[in-house]
Amino acid sequence: MKLKTKLLIFLDVIIIACFIFVYGIEKIRVFWITTSMETATHRYLAYIFYSEKTVDKVINSNYLIESKEGSNASNVKINNNTSQTTYESIYEQQVLEHNPEDLYKLVEFKYGEFDCYLVVIYDSKRVEAVTTTPIGKGKILTDIAKENNAKVAINGGGYSWATNMPSGLIIHNGEIVYAEGYSEYQTVGFNSDGILMVGRFSAYTAKQNNIKEALSFGPALIVDGKAAEINGTGGSGLNPRTVIAQRQDGIVLFLVVNGYGQSLSFKGRGGVYYNDLITILKRYKAYNAMNMDGGSSTTLVIENKLINSPCEPLKDGQDFIKTAWILK
Repeated sequence: MKLKTKLLIFLDVIIIACFIFVYGIEKIRVFWITTSMETATHRYLAYIFYSEKTVDKVINSNYLIESKEGSNASNVKINNNTSQTTYESIYEQQVLEHNPEDLYKLVEFKYGEFDCYLVVIYDSKRVEAVTTTPIGKGKILTDIAKENNAKVAINGGGYSWATNMPSGLIIHNGEIVYAEGYSEYQTVGFNSDGILMVGRFSAYTAKQNNIKEALSFGPALIVDGKAAEINGTGGSGLNPRTVIAQRQDGIVLFLVVNGYGQSLSFKGRGGVYYNDLITILKRYKAYNAMNMDGGSSTTLVIENKLINSPCEPLKDGQDFIKTAWILK
């Protein structure tokens, strides 16, 4: 067979494959559009293959409905006595089996093909929300963790690409460190009793609710034990993920789900959908849970060591972020 003929056959295969990709497989269409549209900088990718009408149709068919009510702090009862010898599931054993002096425990597992890291924190009052100095300066999480003497750190809320400033609220030690404006923002934070509160707060209502540590992002995945309603994929696409959650017994969960790291893949950055996060969180009895900034921001640092595989093409794959949750 002549080289020219081989090249023509190869091109035909590529064209057919592209046609199937764009028009023939609904799952691929949904994956491509929702994943592209969730990013702040790569939404244009959705329109390379699809019309505005098709993109709108996919987005309108894949969405998440959050609880209209915020969490009720009185439903969480902090139980410092978590020592027991029998467990109702392997997930309960992974959370509750620990030495009395442990501040935290790292649980590693797979969800599909991706590595997951669950940090179980036994004293919720030692969790803090921190920001970079000056506010708005981007830093990698390993530097933020070191500067704050953090035992554990995960990335926090997002930021505006227009202003380069954090989104929503930042509250630390009961003080409003930063407020984007006077509006209410989807926010997650701890009150003075160490109870995680999820809902929409302004700087004023956060003060009214005695919130001591808080960051803004979303969506809320679980509120008072009730999961958000997911239609299709939830409109979130596949991405690396970061979540902060609390069980009804007061134990805090930092959940980080890897993607493909810095490796390139036709599947994009990899990771999970919102409904996958809810599945994982329910296994570990999360009672309130908030999705934090994901994608290239998703990072976990323990004892000054990078644990997961972030996907930004910078130092060790880490992105420059503005805020973080830490365990002191």
